[in-house]
Amino acid sequence: MTREAERLKEMIERSRKQEDNKLPAFISDAFAVEKNNVHGFQVYRLIPERAKGNIFYLYHSDYTRPIRKKEWSFIQWICSMTGMAVTVPIYPLAPEHDCEEVFDMLVPAYQIHCKHREAGELLLMGAGAGAGLAISLMLQIWKEGLADPDKVILISPVMDTEFFDEKLESGLAEKMGKQFLPMKELLNETWVRNYAGRTEFTAPVYEDLHDISQDIIVFSGTGDCHNAYARYFSQKVQDTGNPLKYFEYGGAERDYFLDPNRKETKHMKKLLHDFLLNTDDAIIHQYMEEVRQKAGWSKHFPDIFLDEHAVKYVAAHPKRGNREVYNQNIFNLMSASVQRAYDEAVRLFLKEYPEGNVIYVGCSLDTMLERVDNGRVLWYNLDSPGRMAIRTMYTGLGTREKRIERSVHDPSWMDRLSMQTDRGVLFVIKDIFAYMNRKEMREFLDLLYQHFQGCNVIFDMATPRANFMHNRMGRGRGAEYRKRHLSMRDPRREVEAMSPLYDVVSVRSVVDDIRPRKEWKTSLKLLLMSNRRRESWKIVHIRLGHERYRTFDSLSSRAPMSSRAPMSS
Repeated sequence: MTREAERLKEMIERSRKQEDNKLPAFISDAFAVEKNNVHGFQVYRLIPERAKGNIFYLYHSDYTRPIRKKEWSFIQWICSMTGMAVTVPIYPLAPEHDCEEVFDMLVPAYQIHCKHREAGELLLMGAGAGAGLAISLMLQIWKEGLADPDKVILISPVMDTEFFDEKLESGLAEKMGKQFLPMKELLNETWVRNYAGRTEFTAPVYEDLHDISQDIIVFSGTGDCHNAYARYFSQKVQDTGNPLKYFEYGGAERDYFLDPNRKETKHMKKLLHDFLLNTDDAIIHQYMEEVRQKAGWSKHFPDIFLDEHAVKYVAAHPKRGNREVYNQNIFNLMSASVQRAYDEAVRLFLKEYPEGNVIYVGCSLDTMLERVDNGRVLWYNLDSPGRMAIRTMYTGLGTREKRIERSVHDPSWMDRLSMQTDRGVLFVIKDIFAYMNRKEMREFLDLLYQHFQGCNVIFDMATPRANFMHNRMGRGRGAEYRKRHLSMRDPRREVEAMSPLYDVVSVRSVVDDIRPRKEWKTSLKLLLMSNRRRESWKIVHIRLGHERYRTFDSLSSRAPMSSRAPMSS
């Protein structure tokens, strides 16, 4: 080994403490503890009263570090919250042991774990390096014919110790800096050793992941140096058709989940509560409030907006209390009218460009494609990984639908678009601009112009008074509340003033063609008339640069596929 790798090895050995792998008193005081010895290594099973399930937990070791008290506290929370027994194998570590010894110990430890299946579900959970070991163990489980876990949960996964992918490796090296090369050499010399090239043990992210599990949940943070691997793994599993759920926290490092006071940790714990207990009580119901709202609009204003998918969901998932009781009021009427206006704008675009590309930016759980589909459009739904994970639970993937799990503010999502730009490109920007300022909106539009010159954009814009009323009425309702900031009295003038490259195609009020019904209350009719007179909420359609699309009449000729290719002027 080089001098730097030797120094790293010596530092690791000095940093260890004898008590690190010992069971803390707060664990043995809280639970009954069953101990087993597998190939000379300890396996602890924490058993709460009336255990109703079993979790096999592989801790966050970085392949070299004993389990820490902070992680024992996290395990204690899991055991107490779920009421499940948690098995924690204290597996071998580098530099003293290699990966062959690790799996010689983990496979029989998992076999012992499987004997408790009669007590409830079997779950496999790992953090950091333990998450990578969990995937390798899954591959061994399949080979050995052992019982598959009912769920697999991976937190900040580390899934490659040989670094075969140069692009992924370069990103890791950039984030780790000078520590990367010594760490790489140390793992190769002490952990990989004779298993070089056997990726099922050393780099499971490159293995065939078909049918690896029917329920995988992955948590990662963009501040984690291994985040690119988590994204790669999640996309690879999803491409096989497995319904993986991927959640990503902006800026969170690999150890974030060990800090109970971090907002990311609190959010993740709520999700773990719902996933482990098969419920939606902690947080998933907050995501689904949007669906319940759309079902409410469909009930009270079916001639304006109808979302059959939302109606079916609410019928199948009746909810307690009055959180989801959405009355026939102006707030819901305007919201339904805005959504209807978007649908109509997209239909108009597809009439002219029937094989066009529509990118729904910030789609959340909206099933717009099902409402406007012409059978030919190529549709991209884009939102944060968390939203898209919940969306996967709510609705399946359409035949011409692609999903992009990226934050709207992460421009890397543009690299995921591959489409025939000369057939028409439309970006649907629902609600996004309302939470920006003018400078941010201009920068976002400029970015679209740089990569997709000639594209169309539709977005909604309210007047200052309408924004104020929306914020006032929205506060305290069931759905997640966010205050709207950006407003425009005259969108045509204000958008064109941003840049001469922005051509405003149309601006229309969302209630122009809404007519009151007899059964509506008088107050609702008057408020509708007021909003129509004031043009309080509008749908704006703009074009960025010069259009070079083929319309309905010119689609007989075919162009080669291009990825992010700007249209020629």
